Amino acid sequence: MTDHAPVAARLASLAEADPRNEVCGFVAVGAGGELEVVPVRNVAGQGGQAFEADPAAHLALSRRLRREGGRIVAVFHSHVDGPARLSAADLAGAVLGNGPALPGADQIVVGLESGKVKEIRVFRWTGSDFAPVADL
Repeated sequence: MTDHAPVAARLASLAEADPRNEVCGFVAVGAGGELEVVPVRNVAGQGGQAFEADPAAHLALSRRLRREGGRIVAVFHSHVDGPARLSAADLAGAVLGNGPALPGADQIVVGLESGKVKEIRVFRWTGSDFAPVADL
C-alpha cells in the first residue's frame, strides 16, 4: 500500500493552478521507491465537469515506467467546486467489468471550493468497489 501523503501538496498545487477544469494524471513510484506526480492533459470534452486522462500520455508513461522498473500507483483528478468523492462517471472510468481498470492503482480525488482545495481523498479497490481509505 502506497502512502500518498508526500504528494498531497503537489496535487493541491496542480488543482489550484487550473481551478476551472478538472486536472488529472498519475502518481508513479520509481524503482527506488520515490513518488512522482505526472500531470497529463484532460481530453474530456467538458474539462470542468469530467476527466479523461490523455491515452497517449498514459501509454508513454507506462512504457517509461516499464523500462525504468516503476509502476503507476494512483490516478488523480480534481473536482471543480465539488467534494473529493468518486462520482458515477468516475467509477465508470475506474472500473472495467468486475475489477479496476488499472489494477493496483488507487484513485485520488481533489475537491475544490471557490478555487481552493477543500479536501483530498484516496480510494482503494476492495475486491468489489473503490472505498475511501485516507484523507490527505
